[in-house]
Amino acid sequence: MSIELRASDFAVAGSSIRTVTKFDLVEDTKVWWGGITLLTNLPCGNELSLSTSEVFCEGFLENGAYVRERELLVSRRAVPTLIRKNVHYLIRASLSVGKLDRYGEAFKIVSEKPIKIRSEQKFEPNPVSLTIKGMSFNIEKDAVQPGEVIKLNYKTEGLKLLTVDLVNDSNISCSCPKYAKVCVHIKKSPPEILTTVEEKNPTQGYLSIRVPQYAEHSYNYFWEPTERTQWSQTFGAYSYWYLDITCVKATGESIKFQIPINIVLPPMEEAGLFEEAKAQSILKGKLLPQSIEVSVEQKEKEKLAIYVTNNTKQELKGVTIKVVGIKEELFETAPYMLGIKRLPAGKEVELNYELREKSVQSLQMSFEDNDGNVINKRIKIKPATN
Repeated sequence: MSIELRASDFAVAGSSIRTVTKFDLVEDTKVWWGGITLLTNLPCGNELSLSTSEVFCEGFLENGAYVRERELLVSRRAVPTLIRKNVHYLIRASLSVGKLDRYGEAFKIVSEKPIKIRSEQKFEPNPVSLTIKGMSFNIEKDAVQPGEVIKLNYKTEGLKLLTVDLVNDSNISCSCPKYAKVCVHIKKSPPEILTTVEEKNPTQGYLSIRVPQYAEHSYNYFWEPTERTQWSQTFGAYSYWYLDITCVKATGESIKFQIPINIVLPPMEEAGLFEEAKAQSILKGKLLPQSIEVSVEQKEKEKLAIYVTNNTKQELKGVTIKVVGIKEELFETAPYMLGIKRLPAGKEVELNYELREKSVQSLQMSFEDNDGNVINKRIKIKPATN
């Protein structure tokens, strides 16, 4: 058994990841579950699943290849890939094989692919002007790129020393049912001073504060599940920048204040971002509902025969049928999946299905094949004939 997973190397927060996965079964297999997941590792090492798309539910598949296309949604609130914070992502395709003799999972086969999540928080540059105790300070813009120089204009009286520190405060935030907001795996670190500029006996002029070329950009990301509870997992990351200004007067009085700034990156170039995904052979099903004909006959009290006919002129490969029983036209039973490696053109196949609950009057069936064809049908159960 093997899994082959294809997907783009990049994705943008707020979009989706298109995947094509080939599940190759060397023998008839009892399946417990199969699907695609986008996940990352938390500071404690536990995995956090951000998005999942099911391919197979519990069922029985014939040996053969099953090719499926799925999309994984990427939350706009997702923390992007941050190498400095050790935030990385991967896509995992997995197939859980069920135990033949009893309920549960026997083993799992997995295929993984790293992916980079990108996100851009835009900060519009604005001038900043501040007056405090007879002193005035201003900068032309509060959003600069790494390597740029911040020009701090000042006008003061009676100062002995003016000190300006460029400070960065950044870390990971994580809250889970086990540790709540006090995660023992997140190292607390004080804000870091990257640049210091001083001026003695300042009166009027400006100070130049150069932003290091390696400076991490400003951001504030916070992911939480769509339906949040008191015990829900949350995950975030932040990077704040500010000018920490200290004015020491001749009298010895010290005045301290801060001017927030934003370190911004050049705009993302989207050209080529999805080239790999476009180049893939994406599945495009074109079959009409009448291409598949289905009838269901009750053989015994809880055993059914499902007759499936391929009315097309082409052989259908890797066909799965997800069967859900309908009771009283309202209630659904747990789904079960049947897999056929080949459905010959113009031929009928018979499949055995055992009712999961009594009083089921009809079946809701979803057909899917390796070409991306998806057909849904609802069929009434014919009573057993004597």
